[in-house]
Amino acid sequence: MRFADFRRQPVYVDITMSRNTKNQSRVHDLFSSLLGAFAAFCLITSPWNVDTEGPDPFYKGPLIFPIIVLSMMVAASLPACRRLISPPNGSSWRLDGEGYPGKTLVVLIFLIIMLVSLNLIGLEVSAFAFLGASLLVLGHRTPVKLIVLPLIMTGLIVLIFKHFLGVFFPTPLIAEWLWE
Repeated sequence: MRFADFRRQPVYVDITMSRNTKNQSRVHDLFSSLLGAFAAFCLITSPWNVDTEGPDPFYKGPLIFPIIVLSMMVAASLPACRRLISPPNGSSWRLDGEGYPGKTLVVLIFLIIMLVSLNLIGLEVSAFAFLGASLLVLGHRTPVKLIVLPLIMTGLIVLIFKHFLGVFFPTPLIAEWLWE
């Protein structure tokens, strides 16, 4: 083929999270759909589960973060719901056989450690360490992905939640121990 022939070829881009959705297990879609349904239930009942009494306006109140997170969970589960209703050819209820989900469990452990460390070392250090360690475990090795991307994301988290939304994060315990 000549160079000119390459330009006429259609380009297909895979925008899904899975590289091979043709033989995807429907068990994954069922689990994602159930998580989305649970998130939708929590989203609907959140005004009764979260104490909204106080002087803060809605966008700074305690209900904004659950609404954002639960809405994202519901939106993320919609493709799985669609695949569960109208499955692609070749899908089955058999698990994919990829083995033990080690990386997923390590990232989950990192997330739990991050939540615990928020009070100990603060939002900025916890978020940066979580993002960097998770990317490292997931196989990203370039300095841009291990340092620059977590720095940008941590900056955005701090900017959005601390400054724009005014969400209160406690002073890290390590700062109180060192400077008091």
